[in-house]
Amino acid sequence: MLLLLLSASAAFADEVPRYNIEATCRAAPALAGGAGNVDRDCLRDEAQALTQVEQQWAGFDAHRRDTCAQETRIGGPPSYVALLTCLQM
Repeated sequence: MLLLLLSASAAFADEVPRYNIEATCRAAPALAGGAGNVDRDCLRDEAQALTQVEQQWAGFDAHRRDTCAQETRIGGPPSYVALLTCLQM
């Protein structure tokens, strides 16, 4: 059973996390005192960051991928921009 859980965790770490970028962008203006509308620039930035993460994901160390994916979930909706920044640091 433990071996099955370990292999499932390893397989999950190989996949790019899936975030709801609309929820992320909807929360961003609220944090800035806006009306909660989805910002088109935010959606664009998140989509571009996702593309970069997908292209570069396999090149990052598995431990770094896991750590950054966990960190992006702290304090609100996760962000591909934050994930990419963490991975590149």
